[in-house]
Amino acid sequence: MEQSLKQGRADNMNFVIGYFGLQIVGFLILLWISWRFFDRRYRSKEDPNQLPGSDFIRTSEICIDSKDGIKYQVYYNPATGERKYIRVGK
Repeated sequence: MEQSLKQGRADNMNFVIGYFGLQIVGFLILLWISWRFFDRRYRSKEDPNQLPGSDFIRTSEICIDSKDGIKYQVYYNPATGERKYIRVGK
């Protein structure tokens, strides 16, 4: 009887450790994915001062980045819906 109680406690403990371990691993995977893919604009290989091609139309929209305070002019490609943000000034 005592042996089966010890075995039951060990099984419960293994379940608890596995349950929380799986949650920690899942959280770490989500953290890695967000670090890898979130806000690519700051890691863009394009020059933010270079004007886009002739298929982009300049809009009247100017965005101010809340992170660094730099103004960006918005260009829009009507064929693809893509938007590019080109740095204005310094």
